[in-house]
Amino acid sequence: MTRLHARIREDQETPGLLQKLGQVIRERREQAGLSRAALALRAGLSESTLKNLEAGRHQPTRTTLMQLCSIHELKLNMSDLLPLSAAESEAGPPLNCWLAPGFDPIAMAQDLTTRLSGRGGHIEQTFLYLDTKSAACWCAIVNHVEHLHGLRESLPLRDVASKIHECVGSAGLDLIGLGCGDGREEVRLAQFLLQQAEPHDLRLYLLDISQPLLGFAYKHAADTLADRRGVAVFAIQGDFHRLPCYTQLLYTPQRAHRRRIVCMFGGTFGNLENEIRFLRNSLVGFAPGDLLLLHVSLVHAPADRPHEIMQRDPRLSGRIPPDLAQREREWLIGPIERYARPAGAPLCEQVIHCALDTTSCTLPGSYAVETIITVKSADGEVRRFSMEYIKRYDPHELSNALRQLGWEPIAAWTAGTPYLLGLFRWQG
Repeated sequence: MTRLHARIREDQETPGLLQKLGQVIRERREQAGLSRAALALRAGLSESTLKNLEAGRHQPTRTTLMQLCSIHELKLNMSDLLPLSAAESEAGPPLNCWLAPGFDPIAMAQDLTTRLSGRGGHIEQTFLYLDTKSAACWCAIVNHVEHLHGLRESLPLRDVASKIHECVGSAGLDLIGLGCGDGREEVRLAQFLLQQAEPHDLRLYLLDISQPLLGFAYKHAADTLADRRGVAVFAIQGDFHRLPCYTQLLYTPQRAHRRRIVCMFGGTFGNLENEIRFLRNSLVGFAPGDLLLLHVSLVHAPADRPHEIMQRDPRLSGRIPPDLAQREREWLIGPIERYARPAGAPLCEQVIHCALDTTSCTLPGSYAVETIITVKSADGEVRRFSMEYIKRYDPHELSNALRQLGWEPIAAWTAGTPYLLGLFRWQG
C-alpha cells in the first residue's frame, strides 16, 4: 500500500475511531455518576472540550487522555483509550508527560536542606538527582568513556529483546523504565524489540523522580522513536516506591492482549533500602506473564570474605580512574555545597571515604559499598553523611530470592563484566 492510500484509509477510519472513543468516555462518566461539568472540572478540561470528545468531534492529545485516566471513578487506562486515538495531530506530536499525584519537588528540596543542615545521617540517593546541576553531573559520570564501555555498551540488549519476544510472542508491549535516568538503555531496548516483529505495538513509559533527567530521557526517546508507527512514549514524574498508586500502568494486560516489562537499569535496584519489600509491596498489580529486567552489580568476592572484597572491589581498593573519581566527587559533594550552607558562607572541608558493609544487606550473599562524606566546618564541627549505598549481589542467591517471591528466572547475561542482566517472569 502506498503512503497516499494509507493516509486516505486513515482519514476514512478516524471518524469511526473518534465515535468509539467518545462512547467509551461517556459510558464511563455515566457509570461513575459524574455530570459532564463535574468531570471537566476534575480532569482540568473545559466542558465544551469534553462535550466534543464524547460526541466524537474532537481529536484528543495523549495528555488529555492521561488527564481522564487520572480520574479514579472512570476506571480508564491508556490501553482502553490509546488504540482509539490517532498517533499524532496535524499540529505535531502531542505532549505525553504526567505528574504523579502527591509529587512535590519543592518540598523535596526543602527536605534536603533540612537533612543536610542536621548533624549527619543517611541521604536517600533520590536527592542526588534532584536539581539540574546534580542531574548534569550524573550524566557526565554515566557517559564517561570508561563507564560507557564497561557498563553501557556491554549490555546485550539485542539478546534480551530476542528472549522477551520469545516469552511474549505477538502481544503488545508496555516497557516501563523505573528510575530511568537519561533513558538510553530503555530506548535501546525498545529499538531492539521493534526489530523483532511487525506490526509494532509498543508503549514506552519512563518514570523518574528527577525532572531534569526525565525531561532529557523523554526528549531522547521521542526523538529516537519519532518515525516508528505503533510506538508511544510517555514520561511520568513520580516515585517508583508509589507505583501501586499509578493505576495507569496497572491495567489488566490479558484483557488488552499485552505484556508489561519492568526495567531497572544502572544502580536502581541496588540502591533500594530493602529489595524484598520493594518487590513484594511496590510491584503489586502485575499479572502472570509480566516480565522484570534487573541490571545489578555482582560481588567481587563472597560476602563472608571481607579481606578479599577490599582487595578486589575497585571502589574499596581505590582503583577508580582519577578523572571519573573527580566527576563522582563533584556529583556527591554538590548538594552539600548548594543546600547545606547559607549563601556566601565559606565552604567546609569535605572528605570522601568508601566503606564495606556486610551487615545491613537484605539478600543473602550480598554486600554494599557505602560512600561517606565527612564535613568539617571552620569551628571544628564534624558531620558525616552517607551519600551513596550500592549493593553487590551473588547471582545464584539473587535468583533464588526472586523465585521465592514469585519471579521465575528466565535468563541471565554477564558478558564477562561484574554486572548481571537478569530477566524474570511473574508467576502470580
